[in-house]
Amino acid sequence: MINITIDPTVPGTSYRPHWNRLVTAGRAHEGMYAPWREQLKKMQAELHFEYIRFHGIFNDEMMVYREDESGNPQYNWQYTDDLFDFLLSIGLRPMLELGFTPSAMRTGEQTIFWWKGNVTPPDHTKWVALVQAFIRHCINRYGRAEVRKWYFEVWNEANITPFWSGTQADYFALYEKTALAIKGIDEKLRVGGPATSSSDTVECPWIKEFLAFCEKKGLPVDFVSTHPYPNSYPLYSYGRPCYKDENGTYDAFVWLNEAIHATPYRDAEIHITEWNSSPNCRDLVHDTAFMAPFIIQNHLKTIGMVDTIGFWTFTDVFEEESLGQSVFHGGFGLCNVQGLKKPSYHGFWFLSRLGNEILEQGDHYIVTRKEDRVQVLLWNYCHYCDTYANGDPTCISQYDRYPAFEEKEEETFLIRLEGSAQKYRVIQYKFDREHGSVYDSWLANGAPEPPDQEEIRILSEKAELEAQISYPDKSETFRMQIKPHGVTLMEFTPVE
Repeated sequence: MINITIDPTVPGTSYRPHWNRLVTAGRAHEGMYAPWREQLKKMQAELHFEYIRFHGIFNDEMMVYREDESGNPQYNWQYTDDLFDFLLSIGLRPMLELGFTPSAMRTGEQTIFWWKGNVTPPDHTKWVALVQAFIRHCINRYGRAEVRKWYFEVWNEANITPFWSGTQADYFALYEKTALAIKGIDEKLRVGGPATSSSDTVECPWIKEFLAFCEKKGLPVDFVSTHPYPNSYPLYSYGRPCYKDENGTYDAFVWLNEAIHATPYRDAEIHITEWNSSPNCRDLVHDTAFMAPFIIQNHLKTIGMVDTIGFWTFTDVFEEESLGQSVFHGGFGLCNVQGLKKPSYHGFWFLSRLGNEILEQGDHYIVTRKEDRVQVLLWNYCHYCDTYANGDPTCISQYDRYPAFEEKEEETFLIRLEGSAQKYRVIQYKFDREHGSVYDSWLANGAPEPPDQEEIRILSEKAELEAQISYPDKSETFRMQIKPHGVTLMEFTPVE
């Protein structure tokens, strides 16, 4: 049992939320699809992210670069303009991952995913000309002051061969050329990298080597980016998909801060430009109720350690391994293809309701304040069981996924307000497997595959949180029992 005593009159500790700054998507061309845009617009209206990051802004399908018969470059910005116009219209700025290589400047044939993103080092002369033409166009269209608020990230996960056919030295050379090209247009434009993958340990690959190279060359690094998924392998083809302990993300952030602060780039921003419970777009855990407390616990534990954590991704409209066969196929998204809110969505919704001052924080709870309102967020996190964590997925199936987790009992919290004679209205929002977990509702309603429009409407209603309002006595103690994988938010609003 956890006792929480709240005094709404005491000073709190201000902090900067990092969960509302960056969201991600699979690739730029998916942003041309109507369902992608509809989901993002609805999500943005409720969760209010600041930036979005995705692959493939220079992929052939975006039509940005061709050459005429004489080898002269032909630039075409119509698709990028349409995408950026939409994003800016809903309050999202791009954190632009610059890649992959347009076919006309490729140095080899290696590609990735079914949409054939070319991952060979580009011809440097043509690449620099493309980057500068692209940025100049963006400045002309959106204004210098606006583009200075964007971020330009050089490539994606060049430390693993599926995303980069060259060497570490080749990537460092590309970063040098790109960073200098960007700063040659405007010193205040923000550039960074190396956007590397997760690893078997707490260390983030190439960070130390990258910063040492940049220091030696005197190169700008406005931000450091990396992808510390809490898993033992960055791609599942590399070995067993093992999962780190529940401090895996926190420990990686500790290492990352220490590594950066030991360099001249200690003031660089830190952006986690991809993060999820795993980098597997068919991880069946991604649809389960586990994701809500997983997101909440990891974000609250790492306040102040990084500038952004980009959840990979906002939607299951995601085509790296083509479209998932099932409506709940373990995709990365906060929403599935049909736009149904998954438990991960609710994790971010709960975080979005927190105030900007912390009154108290402990294991599985936080108390915040915004103006005269107090928020109490409680959760019951259950980590993976040893069998699943050690890389044996045979303990779960499409319709039985919770054997992946350790067994826990309900967690009890006793909450009491003191120090004020004020009367409060209390709204409680409840999430667990029976309240708001759309995957569990899908199972309970016969697992329609795929659901028709009426079934989607019903499941959409089932995906919402349970809420109730009360006007308790001033001296009342609240006894809250949170089920495994459950989350409850209590909002206290003073009333006359």
